[in-house]
Amino acid sequence: MTAYTKPHLAFADQVGLLKSRGLIIDDETEAERLLGVIGYYRLSGYWYSFRRRSDGVGRDDHFVEGTTFRQVVRLYDADRRLKLQLLDALERIEIAVRVMIGFTLGRRGAYAHLDSRNLDGRFTRSDGRQPSTYDRWLRKVLTAQARSSEDFVLHFQHKYDGRLPVWVITEILDFGAMSYLFQGLQSADRNEIAARLGVLDRRGDGNGTALANWLRVLNYVRNVCAHHSRLWNRNLADQLAPSHLRSIPDLRHLTQPEVSHARIYSTLCVVAFLLSRLGHESHWPEQIRDLISTEIPACGRELRELGFPAGWAGEWPLGVGRGGS
Repeated sequence: MTAYTKPHLAFADQVGLLKSRGLIIDDETEAERLLGVIGYYRLSGYWYSFRRRSDGVGRDDHFVEGTTFRQVVRLYDADRRLKLQLLDALERIEIAVRVMIGFTLGRRGAYAHLDSRNLDGRFTRSDGRQPSTYDRWLRKVLTAQARSSEDFVLHFQHKYDGRLPVWVITEILDFGAMSYLFQGLQSADRNEIAARLGVLDRRGDGNGTALANWLRVLNYVRNVCAHHSRLWNRNLADQLAPSHLRSIPDLRHLTQPEVSHARIYSTLCVVAFLLSRLGHESHWPEQIRDLISTEIPACGRELRELGFPAGWAGEWPLGVGRGGS
């Protein structure tokens, strides 16, 4: 293990270091300001793509000739705007799925989530040494309920016995807890919700397994966006399963070998698909298309670095296929 020995650098010295490595900086004062409010290491994730390749493996410290600081900052800003657009869409999806879970599980009883018999056995089963996934989920949710200052939570605690009906408890679930609860539903309930969202298997029935995979991926992407991490050029830790996309005509093009689910393109398509299934008359796909197709090339980068395949512009929902604009 090597000790870290690099010295602390003032912002002016950071500018000098970048210039010595070939980065063109035409306004050093502005560059110092941006390094002071965005940060050297946050921006380094964006200028990495502009560094020279080293013997075909990795990259060295010097920049490709002609690279400017303005390009790097513009790429950072494009990524920031993409994340904001994603958060807007994911909020709508999250709220809708909360309602669907609360409604579907609620038919089994107001407190169906407190009775493990209403849930999938794999979710509630314990090996006797460790608590079950359900036990861990419920403990987390009850802790969130106890800490909540939402008026509706306080109302139930003061007027009733403190237990929240499932259609109320879903309102305080974060995306991760909601995703876990969906996975813990009985198969019939998962499939019913999936069918409502158009997530179908090859027989045309709801595919709850596919939707569970999608929600895990969307939760991961949401966390990347919400914590202001870099989405650009990122390999996603949770990825869509291609086998779950083949039976959905609008998304079948995502099963082509040139589509990499490690990058964000296919997830953007799934988000746009779900928004359309929720009935949102949204310009979200067009906004994503305009942002990506304008800003990424303007930064000197290629859309394939986000996983966009050749011919993507002719494929719905981000392109103009299926009679689009």
